[in-house]
Amino acid sequence: MAAGRRQTAKTMAKESENLALIPCEIVKRDEGKSPLCVTDAPEIHSNGFHVKFDISEGQIGFVLPTVIPPCDVGIFRRMASNDSKLYDDGPWKTCILLPFRSHQLEGMPLNSILTMFSDLHPSLLLFLHRLKCIKLRNMLNDTLIVMKKEILGDGIIQVSHGNEKMVWFVVSQKLQTNSIRFDVKTTEISMAFTLHESDNSYIPCSSDQQPVFAFLPLRTYGLKFILQGDFVLPSSREEVDGDSPWNQWLLSEYPSLFVRAQREFCELSCFRSEPEKGLSAFMSFVPLVGEVHGFFSSLPRLIISKLRMMNCLLVDGENREWATPCKVLRGWTEQVRDLIPDNMLLEHLGLRYLKKNTVLSDALARALGIEDFGPNILVRLLSSLCHRKTTLISMGMSWLATCLSTLYLTMFNSSASVSINSEMEDIRKNLQKIPFIPLSDGTYSSVDEGTIWLQSNNLNSGFDEEHKIEAFPNICAKLRTVSPSLFSTSSGTLSLNMIFMDNITQLLQGIGVQQLSVHDIVKLHILPALSDETMANRNRMLMVEYVCFVMLHLNSSCSDCFTESDHIISEFRCKSLLLTNCGFKCPADTPIHFCTGFGNPVTPKLLADCVNMTWHEVDLIYLSHPVNESASSAAVKWRNFFEKIGITDFVQIVQVDKSVVDIGDATFKRVMWDRGLISAELLVKDWESPEIVQLLSLLSKGGNLENCKYLLEVLDMLWDACYSNKTTGHFYPKSTGDGHPFKSTFICSLCDVEWVVSTMDTDVHYPRDLFYDCETVRMILGDFAPYAVPKVPNHNRQTDKTLENGIIIPKQ
Repeated sequence: MAAGRRQTAKTMAKESENLALIPCEIVKRDEGKSPLCVTDAPEIHSNGFHVKFDISEGQIGFVLPTVIPPCDVGIFRRMASNDSKLYDDGPWKTCILLPFRSHQLEGMPLNSILTMFSDLHPSLLLFLHRLKCIKLRNMLNDTLIVMKKEILGDGIIQVSHGNEKMVWFVVSQKLQTNSIRFDVKTTEISMAFTLHESDNSYIPCSSDQQPVFAFLPLRTYGLKFILQGDFVLPSSREEVDGDSPWNQWLLSEYPSLFVRAQREFCELSCFRSEPEKGLSAFMSFVPLVGEVHGFFSSLPRLIISKLRMMNCLLVDGENREWATPCKVLRGWTEQVRDLIPDNMLLEHLGLRYLKKNTVLSDALARALGIEDFGPNILVRLLSSLCHRKTTLISMGMSWLATCLSTLYLTMFNSSASVSINSEMEDIRKNLQKIPFIPLSDGTYSSVDEGTIWLQSNNLNSGFDEEHKIEAFPNICAKLRTVSPSLFSTSSGTLSLNMIFMDNITQLLQGIGVQQLSVHDIVKLHILPALSDETMANRNRMLMVEYVCFVMLHLNSSCSDCFTESDHIISEFRCKSLLLTNCGFKCPADTPIHFCTGFGNPVTPKLLADCVNMTWHEVDLIYLSHPVNESASSAAVKWRNFFEKIGITDFVQIVQVDKSVVDIGDATFKRVMWDRGLISAELLVKDWESPEIVQLLSLLSKGGNLENCKYLLEVLDMLWDACYSNKTTGHFYPKSTGDGHPFKSTFICSLCDVEWVVSTMDTDVHYPRDLFYDCETVRMILGDFAPYAVPKVPNHNRQTDKTLENGIIIPKQ
């Protein structure tokens, strides 16, 4: 009997193309989609075959049909319609009867039975190709629900549901299975996009999630469109089997179908005059990463990757050209297009303008790699133009000014403050490297190549009233100033032109262009350049002007100098190159002295020349510079300025920090050690003069008495002003307290060399071997004692005399 049933089912399947055999073994009885929820024996009448699947006969009833007597299908056909037009559709080829269970009829409310049919949705007709119409007749309240499918062409399927109409755009693709399943040679996948008809066009309905179909709906996965495929399903028939290789292969085929659907959708007749509307509508269906879950979670990435490689976006123009997402620019305006014509955008950036009025979400544009118009575009354009030097020049100053103003507006907010995010900082650094700034000499340069200055109406405020920056032609020629022609472009009314110029100024200052001022010229231009030996040897007058410029500025009433003058002096002392009789020298490395032209009361160079000692004196060229012609006390100002950077009349003495073992005063050091007053950890501040050591050594060896006499005269003349406070050094303990004095290295250098001339012979002597020649001493020793020569004046000092610690003054 079972064998007979199998043969009957097989014959029915072969001879009736409309027979729908329901695989009851994969449907649970407790699910609303199963016919077994309302019946134990569904009947099928199709093309002369009449069978039922009767589960009352046991589990075999789920699989094997039972032959039953035929029934009059026409009765049910007439019951389903009381409309002659609907009735004339032709004979039914298949009729499936679901007799209610007897206990359901007795105990189940009718409303509960009717709700079982509430989930019948018009989309059920999309992929059951032979099913054209669904009619639901309620005999109790004499109502009729009709859902009818109509294929309109170009992939548009319309389903009428009563007075309402629902529209889908459906694309399908036949696939060769390539032996993935040996029992299937070809299969078909489809996509359906829900639309709303409006004004002879279609609007996407992409807000609601759509289910995945395996001919009948399964569940939603977060997609905005319907996927249809012959998926392998688990027994629950609720979702797609994620482990099935067949399903994974089907999934990999959908991105190509999606791209094809996009092009076909844009070619619909309603979008032919405005294809960008069709493109915007369709692109709203593109799923983004994170929106889709479950088995289909990788589909957004696959679709977007496919779109990125395809010419899927329209280029603005009359030729209806398509381009890949990475080759189009969105967010542009007509003003931008006037600034950057199509050919320039394509030549320098390889981009084309996205079709105007194409609407894409920011998230989708980023995912596709579409360029947005912004400061990066203008920076890249400037960089490309500057790589071809003649190209930027040929664009003209008016174009460059407009470009910079536009760039400023895209970089800065309404309050003209720079955005602090990292992207804006990167843009600023890139602009500093691009040589797009026109200079007054006709060249173009970048901030990274050196300081660039903006002209200022208050430029001369850093000098006194007698001087102007024009007095320094070499400096003016060296300053890299922005070309005034950049600001001579007119952009409309006076107020608009002022805003336009202000935008350019703010942009240039934002990337490091400096407002030209005397104080900033000193800090940012002169101080860094003062140590350039190559420049000093190549342009002597420029280096001289640098020093003159700094001196005049520090003598002005500049408010910034009240707080920064010490720093400027320190930098100048350490870095500047001063012109001397021996060329350019740095005061921090070489002792430099005044000559008589700067008010030096002595002539130490004559003394140094006699013993072949190199003696550096400041060149008088600083006094002869034209800026001194109007200075009433130029020599005094120069002397005060040079003294601050360490220039002296005679030998220089410097304070040094050293350890206790380096102290030259051996007697004092021994006493202090014996008393336990000092240790090796004490801080020692001493005074030294390498110049006096060298000079005394040469004088002592040469034996020229006149030179020795002159040295004593010079020391006596300058002692009080320059050297009297440098005869004593100090030990300082780590803890707070007064220092312990000792004879400085400087005074020891004077006392420990034979260089003083005596009245008794023609030799030179140690200072300690001679007496101070004064009336008081002569009253004691008379004329027969060795006195120091020459006789220096008696200054009647209560403190140190010329060599009080060396030349003996007897006690009375």
